[in-house]
Amino acid sequence: MFIRKLVFKILSAFVLAVLLFTSCEQSPGTIPETTEAPDTSETPGTYIEISISSSADMAKIGVDSAYPLSATYLLTSDVTLENWTPIGSAAKPFYGVFDGNGKTVTLNSFASTVVSSSDASGNSYLGIFGYVKGASSRKAEIKNLTVDSSVNVSTTAAKQAIGLLAGYAEFAEITDITLSGTFTFNSSKIILLGGVAGYINQSGTIIKNCNSSMTMNITPGNGSGLTTYNFVGGFAGMFDGGAGIENCRNTGNVNAISEVSGSQVFVGGITGGSAYAMNTTYKGYIQDCSFTGTVVGKAKGFWTYAGGIAGAIAGGNVNSLENTTKIVRCFAEGTVSVAGTGSGNPYIGGIVGNNYYGALVSQSYFNGTIIADKTGDYTGGIAGYNSQTNAPNNSRIEDCWSAGEVKGFNNSGGIVGQNQENAYIRRCYSTAEVSVANNAGTGVGGIAGMNASAQTDAVTACVALNQSLTAPKGNNIHRITGAVDGNKSNNHAWAEMPVITDGTYTAAVGDTLADGADCMEKPEQSFYAGLGWDFTNVWKMGSDGYPKLKWQD
Repeated sequence: MFIRKLVFKILSAFVLAVLLFTSCEQSPGTIPETTEAPDTSETPGTYIEISISSSADMAKIGVDSAYPLSATYLLTSDVTLENWTPIGSAAKPFYGVFDGNGKTVTLNSFASTVVSSSDASGNSYLGIFGYVKGASSRKAEIKNLTVDSSVNVSTTAAKQAIGLLAGYAEFAEITDITLSGTFTFNSSKIILLGGVAGYINQSGTIIKNCNSSMTMNITPGNGSGLTTYNFVGGFAGMFDGGAGIENCRNTGNVNAISEVSGSQVFVGGITGGSAYAMNTTYKGYIQDCSFTGTVVGKAKGFWTYAGGIAGAIAGGNVNSLENTTKIVRCFAEGTVSVAGTGSGNPYIGGIVGNNYYGALVSQSYFNGTIIADKTGDYTGGIAGYNSQTNAPNNSRIEDCWSAGEVKGFNNSGGIVGQNQENAYIRRCYSTAEVSVANNAGTGVGGIAGMNASAQTDAVTACVALNQSLTAPKGNNIHRITGAVDGNKSNNHAWAEMPVITDGTYTAAVGDTLADGADCMEKPEQSFYAGLGWDFTNVWKMGSDGYPKLKWQD
């Protein structure tokens, strides 16, 4: 009797585990297929660890029954992959564990058959692993691996998600990855492409503790497909559903240049950005990441979005940090450029091109050069554009600083190119040289080139310490906000700041006015504390006499 009860309990537990695993929700992302649940007859960790010592061994994963997609694998030798067919598909994803054990995979090429055609789902997922999908209670893992790439791909295939580690990752943890070499990809169609993964989706999916020195030369196209936009990033093409990127460092260059008519490009040193739409849904986060290289974005359609960290992020709620798409404690140094783009409205920022529909940038900085040479630009030291929507879904930039040069064409701001309706800029400062080149420019400001926000205290407790502001004749130029005089309060600017213009500059000095109240070039800590800056948890004074963020070395 006792044995019968024991057997019944074991069988019941097993059935419950299977039901829980197979009931996982499908991805809410933009890939328009229905994927099968993974085969749960074997789950991660069920198998004794399987050693992989050659490319032939790796090619058996998911093909040979002795190498199931659910198993735990340990790489014991460096391997070289040529004409590689990715492990896992949408119908049969990889949901096990792959431990690189500190070894190196040299990835030279993908098989021409997978580059030029779609899988059974109608999509194409390129990477060492094509499609990775665990469960919310049991993540797939790829970790402890160096990938040295010389991949050079040219394709006309549509609906592709491409990463050196994974094309698509859901309920997956990709950690401690190092990227080196070059990654060249030329497509005539829409793509989502990242150094690590093309598309990461769902809360709990994470790219963490990764480093890259790789040079990326990506040429995306146009047309229908995964989205209507191309996303290109140093680690992830696009993130959605609550996915995150943490503690990743990129010292390489990311170039996303499309010459195809009608193309739109989102590019960033860490990620192309979050899923992009006019909605306030939480998409995920980027935190404790850095980029120190060059980002170049060019397109032929309406938009080019470029940022040192991300091209664009969207979605959030001022009453819930947990449900806000955000960039937190990140920095970028180097160059971000859209010079030469053919798009009508380039958005370019040191951290993010567009901070949209309730998203947040917090405790981050940029120190380098930003370049736009096209009319219709929004060019800013932290964000090109900070917008919108109604409360409680207000976009905001808080506790950030910028330095270096911000070179716009029509519009330029030390922190934001344009602070649009219902958006906030709080407790930020800039020492950057800010300028525009066009005689018919629309705004130059030490904090915001334009401020259209009618929110109470839309720009507040900000300090403009810019080395100079420069605009040709015809520009609106002021120390805090250049044009479209939205609400401001408690702002200050260096009294001796050079304001250089061939036009007419009429100062509007006062803490609620376009030039702010006068202050010293290097105010003491007590000055900032008096504006409400937090020197216990957020800020500290640097040895150069300017505030720095607590997390900075």
